[in-house]
Parts: sequence; C-alpha cells; structure tokens
Amino acid sequence: METFYEWVIDRTPFAGKEPVIPGATFVDDLEPYIERKLFTVNTGHAAAAYFGFEAGLGKISEAMADQDVAADVRAVLDETKELLVAKHGFNRDEQEAYVQKILGRFSNPHLPDTVNRVGRAPLRKLSRHERFIGPAAELAERGIVPEALLGAIAAALRFNDPADTEAVELGKILASSGADEATATITGLAPEHPLFKAVSAMVEEAKAAV
Repeated sequence: METFYEWVIDRTPFAGKEPVIPGATFVDDLEPYIERKLFTVNTGHAAAAYFGFEAGLGKISEAMADQDVAADVRAVLDETKELLVAKHGFNRDEQEAYVQKILGRFSNPHLPDTVNRVGRAPLRKLSRHERFIGPAAELAERGIVPEALLGAIAAALRFNDPADTEAVELGKILASSGADEATATITGLAPEHPLFKAVSAMVEEAKAAV
C-alpha cells in the first residue's frame, strides 16, 4: 500500500485566511518545494531504476534491497540534499527526514514499480533542467564535483532497454556522435559549463559500450 503523499499549497491567494485542510502545508513560495520534490523523489526514483537495471534487478524495491544500489541512491540524495539546503534554506534535519521518508517509500515491496518502467524516457530524464543534470549543474556551478550524480548519469546513459524508444534513440546518438557533440545533444549543457567535461567523460565511456 502507498501511504506517501505531499500537499503543498501557495498561501498568497488566501490573503492570510488559509482554510484548514488536513495534511496540507501552506507556503509563501512553491518553487523550493517543487524543486525539492524533483531533486529528491524524482532524482532518487530514477537513480534507483538505473542502478537497479545495471544490477539486473526487476523491481525498485528489489533494487533498494541491494546494499550497493541503496548506497548509491543514498549518495545521490546526499548531494541533492546539500544543494537544497544551501539554495533554499531548508532545515537540514527536516530535509534528512524527507529523504528518509522517500527512501522508505522506494523500499516498499508492495509497490509494483519496475526499474524498466521508472527508467523509461532517459533522454527526458537527462535533459538540462531535469532530475540529474539540473542539480549536478548547480552543484558544479558552486564548485562541488557531484560524484554520486555523475554515477547516476553514467548509469542512465547505459540504460539500453530495447522496448523503450528513448533508450533506443539514446543508443543511436551515442553511436553516431562524438562525445562532446552527444553530451550537448543529450544534456543541453554548454561546452564551457563546469559540468560539461565530467559528463562528456561519462558519455565517452557509454559510447564504448554501444
């Protein structure tokens, strides 16, 4: 059974007269909470899928039961946690509790999510402002090397499910383009961006496996 939900509401239209809604949180600015969800729930879910796929596991819960996969996912969310705390001023303990709640959700064996379903559409998930490149780029701009996120990006680049049209297209891009060209096409990063060279190295490795 899925018990996780999050309901955050912009309070500004209510002019200080917010209704009482059980389970709802009223905030002055939705953007930090939208980004927290993207960089925690979506980033973590996709990371579990790609690391789990590489480990030959079928379900997300099975991936999270694997110690190595779980450690990799946790490392990714440690990096996004640092970004969210620094950027938006989230309380560190509250963000850690949020991460723990999400990890517990991913580990629920009763949920049917498979690594193939969650991992589908890798080109979208690797795009510039999405769940991997988005936070990794911002960390790089802050002078931090996002090692765990780069590992997740590398795993996403190796997602070769023949039933997924974007995975097939990703393979074609890797096979037909140089590393820098493929990096720009897949991620939307400019060559001068501080993350570009590290991702291009991941792309070079992925090309060798195509």
